[in-house]
Amino acid sequence: MNVKLKGAYVKHLEVELFPGEEFYAEKGSLIYIEEGIDMTSEFSGNSLGQIIGSKLSGENLLIVHYRNFTSQPRRLVLGSRGGMIHFKLTNSEIICNRGAYVASSKKVDLSMKLSLSGFIGGIGGMLQRVSGDATVFLETIGDPIIVELGPGQGIQIDEQHFLALEGIPENRITPQFSTRNLFGGEGLRMLSVRGPGKVYLNP
Repeated sequence: MNVKLKGAYVKHLEVELFPGEEFYAEKGSLIYIEEGIDMTSEFSGNSLGQIIGSKLSGENLLIVHYRNFTSQPRRLVLGSRGGMIHFKLTNSEIICNRGAYVASSKKVDLSMKLSLSGFIGGIGGMLQRVSGDATVFLETIGDPIIVELGPGQGIQIDEQHFLALEGIPENRITPQFSTRNLFGGEGLRMLSVRGPGKVYLNP
């Protein structure tokens, strides 16, 4: 399988499927598809609980399954409202904005992540958890900023720029309130995140 993110700001996803290969994407993301790729809709989870969790995380009840049934490579192209970034999950997870999932090389588990710290910190009480073993593509607003934090290192995030967290558990995310931020034009709330792990931000 060849997968390429193409474009500068508004990126699209070009997927070349070799014979027998498959791909998954959210409904409504398809730009075009070549003949020979079968496209079917299926539930976004394998159980009622997973389906409901996917819906609460901001996704549709259904997900589109693409498969190349020919003996030659075939291409499909997907788009989003902004840019895209990819993550390689190896039986792991990322926590991201609600509804950020666009596509993945295999079917992944999309579920809701309740976060009291996120709610108080302004990024929302319902986040999206994406877990599994696949390459995952998320929607961004512009080219994302990636901050890699070492052990004990921390940053404060403006809630409007939050995109995703990788390798950072709930107990290292805390809301911060500051009147200095308010008078500085940044708002009363900030979200404090402490490493190790990666923080992904929309510019």
